[in-house]
Amino acid sequence: MALDIANPEHSQRSFGFVLLGMLLLVCAALLFYDLGHTSDATPVSPTGYDYTVNQAVDTGVSYFNSSFYDKGPAANNTAYVADLTDEVKATLHYKYHSARPVELTTLYGATATVRYQYMFGADSKDISTVWSKEYSLIKPVTSVVTTSDLTFDPSVSIPFADYRKMVNQMKQALSLPATSEVTIAFTVHVSGSIDGTRFDDIRVATVTMPLDQPIYRFATKFEKEDKKQVVTQAMKSGQDMTKNYERIIMGILTAFGLMAIVYGMRRQIFKSAYQRELEKIYRYHDGIIIRASQPAAIAGKTMVPVQTFDDMLNLEEELKVPIVATPAGNEATRFLIVRDDIVYVYTLGKVLLDDIPTSIDEEPIEETHTKKHDTKRR
Repeated sequence: MALDIANPEHSQRSFGFVLLGMLLLVCAALLFYDLGHTSDATPVSPTGYDYTVNQAVDTGVSYFNSSFYDKGPAANNTAYVADLTDEVKATLHYKYHSARPVELTTLYGATATVRYQYMFGADSKDISTVWSKEYSLIKPVTSVVTTSDLTFDPSVSIPFADYRKMVNQMKQALSLPATSEVTIAFTVHVSGSIDGTRFDDIRVATVTMPLDQPIYRFATKFEKEDKKQVVTQAMKSGQDMTKNYERIIMGILTAFGLMAIVYGMRRQIFKSAYQRELEKIYRYHDGIIIRASQPAAIAGKTMVPVQTFDDMLNLEEELKVPIVATPAGNEATRFLIVRDDIVYVYTLGKVLLDDIPTSIDEEPIEETHTKKHDTKRR
């Protein structure tokens, strides 16, 4: 029968420290998660300057006179005939809205770029520009206004047929096995200053179409809606200070959590000489030891102190009486053999005065070396 050497009160206390340490580590992990996921996020503050940009692009195609198309392509057409295309029109719808009016400097313009390109590689993903030419469609228009709302609707048209003719002539003259395209690019630049912190918002919307394909479609690229916030230097300093505090708190929680877990498991991690010797006794002689839940009532009996546990084993074998293990405080255990009015006592560990249930004159034994005993019985 194995003896439970753990004190129930101390076991509950140790479990409480381990649980506290785990809770502290969980809190530290939550702070670490919050720091990692908010470091790159847009900060949110009621005193910040927030603004939203909405964009949309409309396109249109004008055909030459044709018996197949009396009034040009239909509104539901999404692909167009290159040989019949005369002009291509594009319109950008730009809206800027902020929470409060500030002084803004605005600039917008539009260009058309014709490119001659060649594709390298087996997968044709490596595209290089052989020749290009840029045409100004809307020269940069600047203004300075104090407002919370801006609206721009620039519209342009390009001579698609002329561009196509130009690249065809180049292709025939130079015998270049290349592709060609034209790109309409709208650029809008809005800048300002919020409490001494300057911000710039640059948006580019493009409409691209091939020039060497008999049937073509538009490829548009723009941000439909985007929300931004201007973080002033004062706000940024406050947020950095908050993050520093969070890092400090995370470090403290981690340290105390680990300390609580180590303290709670100290009996399992750091075993005393008494604990090691006691475990050794029960490991080798489990079958001849009876566990007592409380100190034995041995008052009035003749006490015979025994020097080593091996002597107890010899007595047990000679008298055929089991050994009784009884607690003698938190750091000591008494092993008893009771024979009539005589009690043979071996004390392992250090017995404190407050823990002595009866007056026993024997010297406490700190540690003893035991050898394996071959006799194991109940």
